[in-house]
Amino acid sequence: MGSTDLLTNFCRRAEAMGARTLCVEQGEKAADRILASLGAAGSRVALVSSPLVEEIGLEKALRGAGFEVEKGGRDFARYADIGIVEFDLGIAETGTLVHDATDLKKRLASMLPLHCVALLRSGRVVPNMAEALGYYLKGGQWPGYLAMVTGPSRTADIERSLTIGVHGPEGLLIVLLG
Repeated sequence: MGSTDLLTNFCRRAEAMGARTLCVEQGEKAADRILASLGAAGSRVALVSSPLVEEIGLEKALRGAGFEVEKGGRDFARYADIGIVEFDLGIAETGTLVHDATDLKKRLASMLPLHCVALLRSGRVVPNMAEALGYYLKGGQWPGYLAMVTGPSRTADIERSLTIGVHGPEGLLIVLLG
């Protein structure tokens, strides 16, 4: 399966689970496209620093657009409207995002705010779960906290009525870059 097929399948599956996807080509102003996609999601952002965040100048763009950006502190992500985190992998078969969330800030920013923006390099989409697990196993040591996210948070444990956003974000935007 070619990389275009992987991306198409990943996006189709992620959207079927309620996520929104945004593909940003190489050379486009990624930060501007992300800002335009945030709409009225809120003004407080919990941002986890990463090479990709730095590469696209996202922090500067957020601050320039008037967002309150928090990058740490005792109440990190507690009052944020939006959490922005770079993920390690995407799984085309299920539309699932995967990342080593041993760093507490990654977990908080991807789970506490009402909206999560997941950044993912488009070349990091793998066909299936076996390849995703193999990616971490070849590193030698299993991550302390491996997180897998498929769509916005959902539960049906209260009278079997589906509810979105109870145990995590009610909105998930996946930004595929590259």
